[in-house]
Amino acid sequence: MSALQHTDQSARRMARLAGLSYVIYSAAGIYITFGPIPGLSTLSGGDAASQPLEFLFRTGLLAEAVMYTFVVISAAAMYAVLKPVSQGGALVGAFCRLIESAMGATFIIFKYAAFAAVVNPDLSPGFSGEERSALVMLLRDVYGSAIYFLLIPMAVGGILFFALFFRARFIPRWLAAWGMLTYLVVGSVAATIVLFPSLKEHVMLFFLPGALFEWVVAFWLLFAGINTARWTGKPSATVQGAAP
Repeated sequence: MSALQHTDQSARRMARLAGLSYVIYSAAGIYITFGPIPGLSTLSGGDAASQPLEFLFRTGLLAEAVMYTFVVISAAAMYAVLKPVSQGGALVGAFCRLIESAMGATFIIFKYAAFAAVVNPDLSPGFSGEERSALVMLLRDVYGSAIYFLLIPMAVGGILFFALFFRARFIPRWLAAWGMLTYLVVGSVAATIVLFPSLKEHVMLFFLPGALFEWVVAFWLLFAGINTARWTGKPSATVQGAAP
């Protein structure tokens, strides 16, 4: 097997890994958004009746950890696929998705801190009931509002990745263009919510096309794979990273 064939097969495997990662973290996101995860206000500390609710809340924390883990895996796989097109662009895109995951992990810690304060009042013995409730509300609001900050590096990374896909034609250009538009909208909506929180209820629907796109591209990468023939068919493109 030639080195070129080996590289091509490796890129195809990495593309399928990226598609699988998209499926897993998108499924985790659906569970987090629509699953039977109770709110913090429904949890009480320590009694037997609250145990099933606490377990469901913990499943939500686990789903978030899984989601951000597979965001990192997808970023690494996308970098491996796209670095022959532009190593610098693929690297910046991957780092943006890593920033997203690092911020997400930080927000999980805030969420767990609020959860722990609710279910185990002994962790904050110096707080009155009212003070503990205020602390929980603060941590909950930090998590709920700050989550929009991580969508901005996510959007930048997504735009870079699918701009490289558009350039290389590894996937159909209409799909790559849809990806660039999707992440541009996600980043713009997230920035709008950060700047104008009162508009949150009016712009949330703009996230729905992004969720649909991630499922479409996930299954495309997983089952249809990528077509590297046009790119790898030109030695100069492979070596120098020139546009096809």
